[in-house]
Amino acid sequence: MKARDYIKQKFQTFGISLSEADLLDMCLNSKISGEDEMNEDNRMRVSVAIAKFIPSLLLRATSISESGFSMSWNIQGIKDYYTVLCREYDLPNALGNRIKVLDIADYL
Repeated sequence: MKARDYIKQKFQTFGISLSEADLLDMCLNSKISGEDEMNEDNRMRVSVAIAKFIPSLLLRATSISESGFSMSWNIQGIKDYYTVLCREYDLPNALGNRIKVLDIADYL
């Protein structure tokens, strides 16, 4: 399996279709060619490139209903996958634990 196909299939399981530019960014970041065969030697580089790409991908995760278009990504799933990759490859989690601001009026 080629690296580009591996990357595309990893994201397809979350309902995400990647553009050619997205694939190129990840391949350049992992310093491989999308035409390279996936193997044990480049698996870590590709996985790290995927992890580094996810925060920018999540910026696009909005539902647009004006023109009838709607994205149905498994957003929580991709966030969980990102967290797993960060832990596995000892990467900083750019999403981190966000502080949730609560309105005290909701509890009165």
